[in-house]
Amino acid sequence: MLAGNREWFGPGSRIIITTTNRYLLARHGVQDVCLAKQLNESDALQLFIWKAFGKPNCGKEFLDLSKDFVNYAKGLPSTIKNLGCSLYGKSIEQWIVELDNLKAEAVDRNSEDADRFNFDGLWDTEKELFLDIGCFFNGEDKDRVVDILDNSSCFPNIGIEVLKEKSFITIAGKKLWMHDSLRKVGWEIVSNESPMEAGRRSRLWLCEDVLNVLKNNKGTNVVESIVLDSLLQKEELNAEAFLEMKRLRLLKICNVLLPHGLDYLSNELLVIEWHGYPLTSLPRSFQPNNLVELIMRCSHIKQLPKGFVSNLYSLKLIDLSDCQNFNEISIFNGFPNLERLILQRCTSLCKIDPSIRALNRLILLDLEGCKCLYSLPPEINFESLETLILSGCSALKKFPEIGQNMTRLSKLYLDGSAVEKLPLSFKHLSGLTLLILRDCKNFSAFPDIICSVTSLQTLNLSGFECRPTRSWHSLGRSYSLSSVRVTATYPQIISFLILFFVILPHGHLSLLVCATLILWAYFFFAAQLPEIEPINFLLPRSFSRLSSLVSLDLSDCNLLDGALPDDLDRLSSLHSLNLSGNNFTRLPERISELPKLKILNLDKCGRLQSIPKLPLCIQFVMARECASLENYSSQGMVWTSGEEGFITS
Repeated sequence: MLAGNREWFGPGSRIIITTTNRYLLARHGVQDVCLAKQLNESDALQLFIWKAFGKPNCGKEFLDLSKDFVNYAKGLPSTIKNLGCSLYGKSIEQWIVELDNLKAEAVDRNSEDADRFNFDGLWDTEKELFLDIGCFFNGEDKDRVVDILDNSSCFPNIGIEVLKEKSFITIAGKKLWMHDSLRKVGWEIVSNESPMEAGRRSRLWLCEDVLNVLKNNKGTNVVESIVLDSLLQKEELNAEAFLEMKRLRLLKICNVLLPHGLDYLSNELLVIEWHGYPLTSLPRSFQPNNLVELIMRCSHIKQLPKGFVSNLYSLKLIDLSDCQNFNEISIFNGFPNLERLILQRCTSLCKIDPSIRALNRLILLDLEGCKCLYSLPPEINFESLETLILSGCSALKKFPEIGQNMTRLSKLYLDGSAVEKLPLSFKHLSGLTLLILRDCKNFSAFPDIICSVTSLQTLNLSGFECRPTRSWHSLGRSYSLSSVRVTATYPQIISFLILFFVILPHGHLSLLVCATLILWAYFFFAAQLPEIEPINFLLPRSFSRLSSLVSLDLSDCNLLDGALPDDLDRLSSLHSLNLSGNNFTRLPERISELPKLKILNLDKCGRLQSIPKLPLCIQFVMARECASLENYSSQGMVWTSGEEGFITS
C-alpha cells in the first residue's frame, strides 16, 4: 500500500482500494466497502473475447471454445483475463490443446502463486480449516460444519469468518462455498504432502486414490479424511487398511463391501457417513467419544452396540433411514445432546425405548414409514422438540400423553398412521402450528381437542375418516319367521346350536345336522350384515378458537350439507380452504365473510349445485369435475378482485 493515510490526499479526492483482505480496510478506517461479484456469463464472455482477440467479437469457430474457457473461469475476472491473454493470436488447434490441459491440470498456474501466497499468510488452524472445506465441506451448511469441528481445536466460527474476510470462501444461503480455483490450490497442497504415496496424505478425495489405499492396505497415521461417494459399482475393501488410520476424523463412503468384516475404526472420528454399510454391527472396540454425526442410510446394521452408545456426549445426529434390519436402540442415556434422530422406513423397528425421554435437546424425531412400530413411551415431554414425524406408522394405534414441557413442538405429522384418538393432554402443545392427519382412518370421531390448540396455522384432514365401533354387541338384527318376530345375534344362535347338540343323542346324524346349521347361520348372518362404511365426517360445531389457522384441508372427508361449522367466518386468518372430493350440495353463506381467503378448492364435488357469493379477496377457485354445478365448466375458474364473476382459465 503506497498511501499511508487519508491526509496524503487533498479535498474531493476519490480513493479506490482493491484487496482480498477486509481486515486491511477496517484497519485504515474505510467505511464504504463494496464486495466484488463474479461476472455473469455475458460480461465474462465479453471480457474474455476482448483479451483473446483485442476486439468485441470473434469468429463463429471460436465462440463455443470461448464459452468453455469462460465456464472454466467461473466468473473470476483475473482468471478470465489471464486465460484470454494467454490465447491471443493462437490457432484453434492450440486453443483445443490448452483447454484439454486445463481440464487435466489440478491448478491454474496463472493464479496459483497469488493464491498460495495468500494461503501461506493464514494461521495453522485456518489452513487446516481451508483444506477441510476445500476437500470435504464445500457446499455444506455453515452451522453443520461448525458443530462438527467445534471440538477439533480449530475454532471454526472464528476461522470461517477469517476465510470469508480474506475472500477464500463465500457464504450463500447459509452454505460454505469455495471457488474451484481455490479448491484446486488446496488439492495441490495436499497432493504435495506425498506426491507418490496417497496413503501418506492428510486428505483423500479422488476415487482412484481412495481405492488404492483401501484395497491395498496402504493406510497410514497421516490420513485424516476420506471421501468416496461416486462409485458406480460395488468395490471390495481390505478392512485392515483402517487399522493404521488412528487420526481419521472425517469419513464419507458408500457402495463398498467388506468380505472379511471390520475390526477397527478410528476413535477420533467426528463424522461417519457410510451409505449401505454392509455389516450388521459396528466394531466392538469402536468408541468415538467425539463423534458428532452418525449417518448410515440403507445399511444392514441391526443394533448399535451398548458400549458404543455409552459415552457419546458430542453426538448430535443419528440417521439410520432405510436400515430395514435395524430393530432397536436399547438405551438413549449415552448421547444426551442428540438433536436429530432420523429412523425413516426402519421396517423392523417395533418400539422406542422409554429412555428416549433423556433426550432433552432433541429437536427432530423422524419415524416416517416405520410400519411395524406399535409402541411409543406412555408419555413424551421433550422440552426442545420442534418436529415429530409419525407418517405411515400403520401399526401405531396409541398416541402418547403430552407433558407440559412440549411447548416448542411446532410440526406434527400423523398422516397414514393407525392412531385412534388424541389424548386430552394434547392441549399442552401450545406452540403447534402444523398438524397433518391426512388419511387417518381409525378415529371414531373428530378429535375436538384440536380446537384447543389456538396456535395452529395449518391443519390437513384430507381423507380423514371416522368409523363406528364394531363389536359383537352391535351385530343384533330382527328377522321375521312366518308371523313370529325373533331378535337374535349370531353368538346367540351359535350358543343355541351347541345346546341343541348336547341335548340330542350323540351320533353322526346329530353332528352333521349341527355342523350344517352352524354354517347356514354364519353365511346367513354375514349376508344380512351390511359392510361398515365411513360415517359422515362430523366437524366440531365451532372453529372460533382457531383464528390463527391459515390453511385448512378437508378434502375427501365425505362432508355432507351442514357438516361445516356455522361460524366458519371466525377463521379470520384463513388463506387457503380445500373442500375437494366432498358430497355437499351447497356451501355455507358465511364463507363470503372470510376476510383473507384467497384460494378455494372445490374439485370433484359432484353434488355441488351452486357457489355462493365469495369474498372480494379471493384469487383462485378450482371447481373441476363438479357435474351438478350451474354453468358447469371442466376448466378451473379464477376470481379477480373487483370483477363481476369468474373467468375460466
